[in-house]
Amino acid sequence: MPYEEVPESQFESIKRSAKEAVQDLPKASVRYAKSLFPIVHWMPRYNLQWFIGDFIAGFTIALILFPQAISYATKLAGLPAEYGLYTGFVGCLLYSVFATSKDVTIGLTAVLALVLGQSINSNLGSKATTAEKVTFGITMSFWVGIIQLFIGLFRLGVVVDFVPIPVIAGFTSGACIQIQIQQLPGLFGVKGINTNENPPYQILYDFLSSVGTGASKYDAIFGVTALFFLFSIKYIFQHLAKTRPVLRFVGYMRNAIVLIVYIGVSYAFRDRKDMPFSIVKTIPKGLSGIRGPDLSGSFTSKILPAVPSIFIISLLEHIAVVKMYGRQNGYTVNPNQETIALGLTNVIGSFIGALPSTGSFSRSAIKSSSGVRTPFGTFYTGVLVIIGLFTITDVLYYIPSAVLSAIVMAAIFELFVNFKILKNVFEVEILDGLGFMIALVVCFVSTIENSLYASVGWSVLVLLARIARPKIKVLNRNQAGHWVDPLLERSKAVEALHQGPEGILVFKIEESLTYPNSGFFAERLKETILTKFKYTGTHKAASDKMWSDDTQERALAREKLGLETLPPLRAVVLDFSSVNYVDYTGLQALLDSKDDLARFAGKAVQFHFVNVHRGYLSTVLRVPGVATGASIDATPSAPAHQGKAFASLAKHFKTNTAVDVKSLSDRLADNLQYFHYTIDDAVAAADAESQPQVEQITINSHAETSAGYLVATSKE
Repeated sequence: MPYEEVPESQFESIKRSAKEAVQDLPKASVRYAKSLFPIVHWMPRYNLQWFIGDFIAGFTIALILFPQAISYATKLAGLPAEYGLYTGFVGCLLYSVFATSKDVTIGLTAVLALVLGQSINSNLGSKATTAEKVTFGITMSFWVGIIQLFIGLFRLGVVVDFVPIPVIAGFTSGACIQIQIQQLPGLFGVKGINTNENPPYQILYDFLSSVGTGASKYDAIFGVTALFFLFSIKYIFQHLAKTRPVLRFVGYMRNAIVLIVYIGVSYAFRDRKDMPFSIVKTIPKGLSGIRGPDLSGSFTSKILPAVPSIFIISLLEHIAVVKMYGRQNGYTVNPNQETIALGLTNVIGSFIGALPSTGSFSRSAIKSSSGVRTPFGTFYTGVLVIIGLFTITDVLYYIPSAVLSAIVMAAIFELFVNFKILKNVFEVEILDGLGFMIALVVCFVSTIENSLYASVGWSVLVLLARIARPKIKVLNRNQAGHWVDPLLERSKAVEALHQGPEGILVFKIEESLTYPNSGFFAERLKETILTKFKYTGTHKAASDKMWSDDTQERALAREKLGLETLPPLRAVVLDFSSVNYVDYTGLQALLDSKDDLARFAGKAVQFHFVNVHRGYLSTVLRVPGVATGASIDATPSAPAHQGKAFASLAKHFKTNTAVDVKSLSDRLADNLQYFHYTIDDAVAAADAESQPQVEQITINSHAETSAGYLVATSKE
């Protein structure tokens, strides 16, 4: 059964949508404003049980945040410890108001801190002062937040969907390897190794060459034993928690436990004039170190080259973690709102001395397991961190530097990809697996920034290749009445397939027909026709043919090979069930293909369409009524077509009178007979229409430009 109604055009659809949007603007504005503050929807229902769960989780994360924030700021970003703590409390306080995830906690993470440190060194150089480095990090937070706010407010969060999960896993795992190698000199107290600028393989070589003679005895003892205790506490209490679940909290607080123990040991050396190991030293009490961003033009010019990598990693890491915990715990997150929350945190935080923030995988995992009930759990963490800044910074003076390296290495170890899952990635899609490997390898031999660009570039290349070279199938009918791809059928089932009425081709493209793949579609259609149907076009002398036309020779060569007798081409049925969009270049490809097939068959070959989406039906409706593809050619300097192509865009735009509009509408309605809901209906209609002998048509001289087919010259 053919389609029965001509859909509205794109201009009519835009006009209607704009009118509805204007009418709904007051209510939509109120809804949008409310959506920016998710807390107003659930806070009125806040209760004692929620408070208890949130406070326990918030307290637990605060104990983890202190050692991690100090470690990431000093060991990875190369900045004073207090700025890691400022980033932690600002992120927790602000995120609780705008978040849609209860499990995620944001702040400075290992991967983001390392990329920030590399950006500082590459853009400011090794001679930059500590104040300049701090200002760089704070200003970076501002500009990254501005971009994130723009993307979130205008609902452009779809940009993160262009990077697949295996690629994110690849550069995250590569960053883990890089961080582990980078922390080895600090763990053993080896001096003189450039861990900020050298690639990981060089750092590893330098470390192995120097560790025998350059290691500090006390630093090595502190670092190795701390790392041992961190893993021991984790796995011992994981095992004990199977029978006594409350003991899992001891495992969660392993960083704080180890830090307290080694601060005590370090404090015992306080009376010695020269400490035999490296310590953190002074962390300013309270908020005395707060400073804002430098928004001057000269400093901004230094920042901007590094913004893309920090922005991408911050956003990717955050969206990945919020989606993961939403999926695991059965609630829905809003990526756009999460982007707004992250952007506001970074922008506002930059005026309170905060560095770029993102969602933390390790802290979020512990928070989720600690019984958190609402996003407000992070608020309690922020308050506790502020209290700590005013009360315990004097004690933090004695933190051994090697212990911070151990904390970083133990924390980042949890971010390695599960290699059982990696095997599944390669089995499902090898190109995704290659994206993972590219990110991993580049991260080992270069920087995380280069790894990110290489892996994202690979992802975009794969996406474009899939769009430009879609799967195109010739469908046959099986015994059950279904139209299937013979290549996907079992060998015995293929024998029972048949192509339908003789001379009718059923063709399917599994992608939108747009400018990247329109030429590929037309070429595949031509090749299929040449393989399956007899050439019945007008035979010309060699002197009368175009130089590029070898269709007749190819057809004769095929017949000489003794292939089976082939039927003449009568019609083509195009299954568009997988096509979501057809653009102008796709329309041009359809019309050019009609011209080519008319020359091949020596007569008009009608196209019948199946399952055409109503969103672009008005576009494809032009195909049956246009005389030749040359009539709508939008190429500059293309010769103007003088025939009767009623669907040419120029004529369509010049239509002003009601009579003309009705005439165009009627002619489009006549073309609905070529549009069907099922392949069987389309094949039956094509078979019935092409049974009588159809007079051959005249091909306009301007259409004689398609290479590969003989030009017919029979009269209309």
